[in-house]
Amino acid sequence: MNHQHLSKITYKMLTPNMVPKVVDSITKSFATDPFSIALNLNKKNWTEMATLFVDRASKKDLSLVAIDNETDQIVGCIINEDWKTREPEEFHTSLDKKWEPVKSMFSNLHHKYKKEHPNTIRFGEIIHSLYFTCVVPSSRGQGVAYDMWYHSTDIGRAHNFQYMCAETATVSGQKLCEQIGFTPKSSIPYNKFEYQGERIFQKLPQIDTNFEKLTIWEKKIVSNLY
Repeated sequence: MNHQHLSKITYKMLTPNMVPKVVDSITKSFATDPFSIALNLNKKNWTEMATLFVDRASKKDLSLVAIDNETDQIVGCIINEDWKTREPEEFHTSLDKKWEPVKSMFSNLHHKYKKEHPNTIRFGEIIHSLYFTCVVPSSRGQGVAYDMWYHSTDIGRAHNFQYMCAETATVSGQKLCEQIGFTPKSSIPYNKFEYQGERIFQKLPQIDTNFEKLTIWEKKIVSNLY
């Protein structure tokens, strides 16, 4: 399944043979962002975290990679899975303790999101684009992230999901979600979140003004049947 929305970029389903290069693209995208600076997360930390989810996603037909046609390099990815899918066991047992504040913040956000749903969320209802969605710095500004979310909506529709949800960490990510048609459901300002009594992300907006709050968004997937 190939997508060619941009002349320079080809979109393909994530497969197991792509996992190392996809993990590398995630590491390049996140290893120097303000989250990583605040918690002293390094490339090894990101490789370990990303591999858990990318390897699992590669065995399902829900995730996409963006490939530069000129260099044949993977320059972006969107890792999708059913919202009800539990984290890999190693997520709770094997990762560096530096990840604990991040895990806590996302857990709080997801709890708030679930409260927004009056009924219990069922398997097959919501396709979740994980935080690992990224475009390497050299390929940003070309609409790659927009296209990956756009095509992921088609994937969700093909698998009969009713909604799509995703997190954003930045103002630019918020604007992109609004452009695609997502609605914000819950958010946590970085300067208000406390972990073990400490506002550990309080300085994020000072490091980069693009970082204001962590937000989870939702979009209704319109069926082709009606």
